[in-house]
Amino acid sequence: MFRNPLSVGVDIGNHSIKAVVLQQKKELFELAAFVEVELNKTMINDQHSVNNAELLSAMRQIKKQLPWQAKTVTLALPDSAVISKVVQLGTNLSEEEAEFAIVQALGAASPFPVEELWFDYFPLISDRFSDVATTPFQVFASRKETIDNRVNVLLKLGFKPKIMELQTHALLWLTEHLAEMGSHYNQWAVVDVGKRHTEFCMKPQGSAAYHREIRFGIGMFDNQDGTTLLSSNNAEQFTKQLAEQLKRQIQLYNSTHPRSGIKGLWLCGGGQDSVSASLLQRLIGLDVVWVSPFQHFSCAKNVELPHSMSSQYAVATGLALRGLA
Repeated sequence: MFRNPLSVGVDIGNHSIKAVVLQQKKELFELAAFVEVELNKTMINDQHSVNNAELLSAMRQIKKQLPWQAKTVTLALPDSAVISKVVQLGTNLSEEEAEFAIVQALGAASPFPVEELWFDYFPLISDRFSDVATTPFQVFASRKETIDNRVNVLLKLGFKPKIMELQTHALLWLTEHLAEMGSHYNQWAVVDVGKRHTEFCMKPQGSAAYHREIRFGIGMFDNQDGTTLLSSNNAEQFTKQLAEQLKRQIQLYNSTHPRSGIKGLWLCGGGQDSVSASLLQRLIGLDVVWVSPFQHFSCAKNVELPHSMSSQYAVATGLALRGLA
């Protein structure tokens, strides 16, 4: 029997669902399970709501392959499904007054009625804010439907969803762990190459997380039946186009964060066969490494590490780490 609680990170994507289970073992983490279930059709609509029946079916398959004690789940939402806002509040406000002020601010910023949103907030501490009469609060909000239809499916299957994170934050939790295990990876950005989008994110020193969504992904090589046509020529073509996209993002980032320059790039996502890391490194002039999310974990007795790359588990691994924090 497991003596320490298990943390399950579940990454609900458009084309597959991935789960990673971690357990704390003294000062290290043990990989207890990892599962990916591919989907036959797109499951997430343009409003970021999921198809409940499809999600339920896929999660049933995943549950069968997880340890029976793996119940506590951390989930993520795409950053584009979340309203992020910093609100300045008076330092003498009561909790009720602060929440009322936040609701008013959300009402002005959200395209949806406040009654349709779940939101969370916490005070920020930063040298950038010097006005002692007010305190900056970070506010996150998302549609109740977007959150509830994910959470309710997991509850039906006996899971216990505890945390809902941003996808960017999940990636940064993982890369922070990797940086702690190898200090030369500090100040690296993360590039998550997806089917339709590529996520670019970075955690500058002393600043909030930086994130940009690039409407560019490996789906550009899809056949009419939805399968991806892969070849060495396609990989070279895609890598060159990705390099141009990333050069613009790096230039934009550096212009706004000149004191926290990017020293390298972590690559993750499902584009392992479509991106040449060595070519990308030459084109953008930075070190480029594919994330290997499991490399610093010990493994449970019944777990065999994948023979091929495992970077598609980056978000799920970051979520599992978040659940153990």
